[in-house]
Amino acid sequence: MAQKEQQRERLLSLFQKVCSIPRQTGDEEGISRFLMEFARARGLAAERDSHNNVLIRKPSAIPGYRGPVVMVQGHMDMVYEKASGSTHRYEDGIRVVAQDGYLMSAGQTSLGADNGLAVAYVLDLLEREDLQLPSLECLITTGEEVGLEGVKNLELTGVESTYLINLDAEEEGVFFTSCAGGVRTDLSLPLEYRTAVEETGITLRLKGLSGGHSGLDIALGRANAIKLLGKILRRVSPMARISYLESPGKANAIASKGVICMHTSKSGKDGLLRQLESLKDDFSREFGEWETVDFEISVEEGAKETAVLTEKTVQAIIQAITFLPYGVISRTRENLEMVQTSSNIGDMTIRGGRLVFLCSSRSSVKHEKEALKEYMQILAETLGMEWEFHGDYPQWEYKRDSRLREICQRVYRRYAGKEAVFTGIHAGIECGYLSEKFGSHIDMISCGANLYDVHTPRERADLESFYRMEEILIQILEEISKESVLFRQGESVG
Repeated sequence: MAQKEQQRERLLSLFQKVCSIPRQTGDEEGISRFLMEFARARGLAAERDSHNNVLIRKPSAIPGYRGPVVMVQGHMDMVYEKASGSTHRYEDGIRVVAQDGYLMSAGQTSLGADNGLAVAYVLDLLEREDLQLPSLECLITTGEEVGLEGVKNLELTGVESTYLINLDAEEEGVFFTSCAGGVRTDLSLPLEYRTAVEETGITLRLKGLSGGHSGLDIALGRANAIKLLGKILRRVSPMARISYLESPGKANAIASKGVICMHTSKSGKDGLLRQLESLKDDFSREFGEWETVDFEISVEEGAKETAVLTEKTVQAIIQAITFLPYGVISRTRENLEMVQTSSNIGDMTIRGGRLVFLCSSRSSVKHEKEALKEYMQILAETLGMEWEFHGDYPQWEYKRDSRLREICQRVYRRYAGKEAVFTGIHAGIECGYLSEKFGSHIDMISCGANLYDVHTPRERADLESFYRMEEILIQILEEISKESVLFRQGESVG
């Protein structure tokens, strides 16, 4: 028991050391240099590319090892956030404290357990000499938090691994077996205006929607503010002129707010207000169980000359919003609860005389992602919109036959006394690029310890889960190393 406690203390001290080095995305030089020095001080082969990605190799301690090489992988950068009242200085690094069974920052900042826990596991595996592990290739990447930039630009080659364990998941006992690839689409529609004297202006602000992550929350049926604005526009267009509308946000977030400015005559005001009240009732019936749809309406009286959108333009906007895809498009055959392909409209704003839509499409199947891109292009051409694809990143497709998945299942059942969960994640993780760069033949899994409120000053890691996850990881690696022993025994028998 004393030995186990000493090992846990050593692992915790390694995590504390990692956190003491400032390493927000874009500032990875220090932690990258530390990793290289750590490896060389222990006589291990290590290399670093121009993007500060680091690859460290450790041969197996098993005599005559001839089994699989295993890559253990994570990222070194973190999202640095601090509470409004915090006096913490970024350059001082993060001091880790244990409180109520959790690891957290002492300075009211984000902790960096995403993905500092993985770095600590790697350092411990590299340092220990008491384990019968396979040969390891430990890859620690940069720029993960801003579009997977490190792995996207990875220059390290000569990888020999046939298994890869990514340590960037956030729930113990849940193993990811696929991830979505994605692409951003920017579309813009030209706007035409005419001048009119309008007697009454009515501004509607759409509020109260939950929003959320365009991948992880897309299956929850949440209302999209841009889609709601399109429905409002369709209902009010016969009785009002439109001068302005917008729904500012991000391509990878479900739109949660919006504004539309309408104009009508004095005699038409009451009818328009009744129509808006009817729309609010309709939305409440449609989404009332899980969303609060709120209208904030202001009325301005007084005739004045106003630039309003032409009827043709309004109809084009209605068509664009109606036909732009939002929500789940397909689900996986292996698990109908798992989203396979989806699309989101996250931002709609007027820029330079055009209405610009920012969209994010995701799929864990390459041909479905390509089909969605083709749909967006055809839609844009049909409606007279300009379009641009960017930020395209690869998917990690589910392997029907996976030896590594079988090993993880067996090890977790033995360790925890219950079944592990194997599922995909409908978001991009580094496994997509790793599969593309190293070859789809590499058998991959993604796992990790329990983390909460990541990327916020409330971020914390479950301390016991942190320890357990390394024990699970070691047992997985030991199980893989047995393949070498079995191979040599079979060789000697022959």
